[in-house]
Amino acid sequence: MPNGNIILVICLTGLIGLGVPAMLYVGMRRRGQVGQIELMRKAANRSRNPWQPEDSQLTELAKKVEKFRKDTKD
Repeated sequence: MPNGNIILVICLTGLIGLGVPAMLYVGMRRRGQVGQIELMRKAANRSRNPWQPEDSQLTELAKKVEKFRKDTKD
């Protein structure tokens, strides 16, 4: 492998090794505390009722079926 390619590989590895953590740091700083608090709140709500989205969809489906049954009886 020529010396130019070795230097290129070392530079790219260093750029990736320093660039990824830097991007993560900047992303965390932008969101601030409000984003972290909101994530914790969503996680707590999800842990209390993990099937909440499915329950709401089933409730909506039950209402539509009930309305459909009433419409077909008339």
